[in-house]
Amino acid sequence: MAKLNELEMPLFLHPGLPFEQVQQSYYVGFSREVSARFSMFAWGWRNEAGVQLIRMILAGVFDKFPKLNVIMGHWGELVPYYLQRLDDSIPQEATGLKRTIVQTFQEQVYVTPSGMMSNPHFAFNQALVGVDRILFSVDYPYLSLNGARAWLENLPISQEDKEKIAYKNAEKLFKL
Repeated sequence: MAKLNELEMPLFLHPGLPFEQVQQSYYVGFSREVSARFSMFAWGWRNEAGVQLIRMILAGVFDKFPKLNVIMGHWGELVPYYLQRLDDSIPQEATGLKRTIVQTFQEQVYVTPSGMMSNPHFAFNQALVGVDRILFSVDYPYLSLNGARAWLENLPISQEDKEKIAYKNAEKLFKL
């Protein structure tokens, strides 16, 4: 983390397989295919990546490394939808962090749709982090590329904001 902070380069926190114990506790009991999909790309990967981001926030990683940014796919891997609950349940008085969990997320996390081309998800994340922290992405080979470009082109936002999401935010973040 120190080197990423020094270089001002982001960490892409990508989902991975849940531990075997977690898979057995949470995701079995269905057909082999349904259990596998549920534990991986349908839900489990989202949950595992989101938990890791929350752990980083609660451990003070972002306080220690204020120039560290993290990229989270799939509209933030479930985390954005629970940020207020996290702040209400684990306030700064309990964490000792410099900022609230919401503030840390808003200031140091970028989100991508990762193939979840959904206007309600976009609207929620736009309101939460703003267009300057949204990066365009698809989720090939898990989801089709069909309609991804059309979705971005048809978002009810300005052309300037579409360009930010399409490539300008990435250029700035990666110093291209």
